[in-house]
Amino acid sequence: MNTGLSTVEGDFLAMVNENRQRILRICRVYAWNPQDGEDLYQEVLFQIWRGLPALKEKAHANTWLYRVALNTAISFVRKNTVAGRRSVPLEHDEIREMAEQRQAQAPAINPRLDALYEAIARLDKMDKAIITLFLEDLSYEEIGEVLGLNANHVGVALHRARKKLSHMLQEEEP
Repeated sequence: MNTGLSTVEGDFLAMVNENRQRILRICRVYAWNPQDGEDLYQEVLFQIWRGLPALKEKAHANTWLYRVALNTAISFVRKNTVAGRRSVPLEHDEIREMAEQRQAQAPAINPRLDALYEAIARLDKMDKAIITLFLEDLSYEEIGEVLGLNANHVGVALHRARKKLSHMLQEEEP
């Protein structure tokens, strides 16, 4: 049966369908609002499409996908900061306001999850990446492979990032 799709197109569609929710979660952490999230999602898809022909080892496709998604997200933030869309880092009140806008557009299923995403958004880029990959259930070795770190460094950095998150979430509790 010939579907008319090339191998690259088929691989791309399979990868995107299998990883759509993961990509969306990464976009949620790095985007400032739903519109930016949609733009970032499209940019991640474009970068996956562009890089897929060069992917040599299918066994490492998930690690490669995370690397592409995170690098694209970080570049997106950097590009939009330089372009003047965000000339300064987000302040806590801005992050809260964006979370409230997102919640008004799509009411939260779990307010605690929204608080977690809000806190993750306030982390620096390395902590944000490590926490995001950890929440995706990657091992320390896999996180290290995506970020170019050794597993021990990932463990230490993850411990510190989790402490920061815990502190942020405790500050939020009434």
